Amino acid sequence: MPKTESTGKTILKTDGKAKSSSSDIKIRSSSTSKEPFRFSKHVQTRSMSVAKPLATRDSYENEMLESNSIDRHNDFEAQEAESKFLNDDEELKMLQNESFQDDFYDNSENEDFNQAENGQVKNLKNFVDDTNLDNISFCSDDTVDLLQEAKNYLHKKDHLEESERILKTDLKYNTTLISSSFEIKMSNSRIDTKKTPTKNEEEKSKDFSCKAIYLDNCRKQKTIPASYFLRHMNDPVLSMKHHGLGAPGMRPVSAALMNNSIVAKLDLSDNWLGPEGAQYISKMLKENCFITELNLSDNNFSSNGCESLRDVLKTNNSITHLTMRGNKFNDGSAPFWAEIISNTIKIEFLDLSHNNFGEESGKILGPAIAENISIKTLNLSWNNIRRKGAVAIAKGLGANSVIKSFDIGWNGFSQDGCKTLLKSLKENETLEELDLTNNRIATEGAVYIAKSLIANQTMRILKMGLNPMESAGCFSIIKALQKNQNTKMEFIDFSEIIVDKYFKDEFKNFQANFPHIQVKTGCDGIKLKPKIKINPIFKLRNFIEKHQIKLIDFFNKFDKDGSMSVSREEFKIGILELGVRFSQEEIDQLIDELDPDGDGEINYSDFQLKIMNYTDKVVFYQYKIVDFKFKI
Repeated sequence: MPKTESTGKTILKTDGKAKSSSSDIKIRSSSTSKEPFRFSKHVQTRSMSVAKPLATRDSYENEMLESNSIDRHNDFEAQEAESKFLNDDEELKMLQNESFQDDFYDNSENEDFNQAENGQVKNLKNFVDDTNLDNISFCSDDTVDLLQEAKNYLHKKDHLEESERILKTDLKYNTTLISSSFEIKMSNSRIDTKKTPTKNEEEKSKDFSCKAIYLDNCRKQKTIPASYFLRHMNDPVLSMKHHGLGAPGMRPVSAALMNNSIVAKLDLSDNWLGPEGAQYISKMLKENCFITELNLSDNNFSSNGCESLRDVLKTNNSITHLTMRGNKFNDGSAPFWAEIISNTIKIEFLDLSHNNFGEESGKILGPAIAENISIKTLNLSWNNIRRKGAVAIAKGLGANSVIKSFDIGWNGFSQDGCKTLLKSLKENETLEELDLTNNRIATEGAVYIAKSLIANQTMRILKMGLNPMESAGCFSIIKALQKNQNTKMEFIDFSEIIVDKYFKDEFKNFQANFPHIQVKTGCDGIKLKPKIKINPIFKLRNFIEKHQIKLIDFFNKFDKDGSMSVSREEFKIGILELGVRFSQEEIDQLIDELDPDGDGEINYSDFQLKIMNYTDKVVFYQYKIVDFKFKI
């Protein structure tokens, strides 16, 4: 028979089979006490000796953390207030010493307590870690709950110790940060006047790395850095023309400008970059979206360089002014430029002058001009666009609805191009300035232009100088404008075209009706050289030398009474009788010089003195050099 002294033991023994049949069922003795479970009541003496100091340590640490944080905050405010009156070095040392003393006292106060509890806490932790709470069927419910609470407490204690360690680390770094900030404040206080950085200086500092990029690329490429670029790389307007960069020098410049956000106007004209330099510029423009005006004139890009720039220019959304004059573009480059002109939506100013575009280029560029929706100023002057190319350009101009200024001067429009312009200028409602200078336009072509101006109401400036249309062509244009009362014309240029009196007569009527319109012709601004005014004394001396007359004999012809003195009237009559060619003005001037005292009498002594003392001994007279040798 089993013993029944212990209820718990009897139940455990009688139910042994049930335990072996089902491992999931655990039989425990239920506690008859209905009081709430308390760790301090049920824990054994050894466990209580550990739990009590742990609970005390928990509350003690919370109080210490709060007091330390408050004390450190108050100490920092006090130190900050006293820093105004202390020297720099002494204040910094005091701050560091206080921080060290705080850490030392905190450690010394808790050292004894930590040593007392470390052994007890270690034993409890080892006991709990070795016990599996899920498989202790031999223990009572109170014992299991007690162990569970001990495990939770140990976990909470570990977490608290970790928080304390982090807090001490933070306090250590806060002390260092306070010292650093104090040093910065004291160093700033030594500066009496500190210049506030301007907006431009702040923007330049953002792109200061461009200098390092440029120098690094120069070192890699073994290229001598351009000092001008280093000084002005952060200017809004950067002009690098005539620097002889070449392709090797352009590579580091393009690398430095990729991330530059300050340069808005860039001038790289006359650097002989070539097709290779065009590739570097293309890479730079793919990254840089701040440049709005770009001048690449006289760089010998040719067709290969144009192909490199095509993709970036037709999709670029920042460049509004593009100058590409003097780059030896020819008919092979025309397809690339036609694609750029057709697709760009940002470029407003395009200069392709002084290139080698020919008749085929005109055929290709004409349709592109018709499709463009952004270019307002287009310059195709100084090319070789003629005949069918000129006709295609004129048709494209008629279909375009954006261009306001068009320069096609120094090409070969001739009569065929002007005939097409007749229709284009009637249809176009935006063109304000047209330059047809030196385009081989004869009188017939001028008549076509004149007919288009009868209906045009937008043209303000018309330049047709250096064309062989003579006075008749100018006359037809003036006559046509008189028939258009709604004309907006302000200036007409007929430079180097000589006009006749019929044009001048018609122009007087034109000015009466349109006084605000200025007209420039070939006669305007031409000043004839004034006639050289020869001193009458010189002419008199020349007459005497030519006829080999002595001065006394010459004077006696005026002096009828032999008094060696003649009146002004007698001298005037004698001069005319001798056949000396003097105008009335010259005679008056001669008499005034021979009669310096103004008494109305000319003495022989005065006459001889003036003739002999004339200073111009060698003068030009009738394009011959004359030397005077007088006989007395």
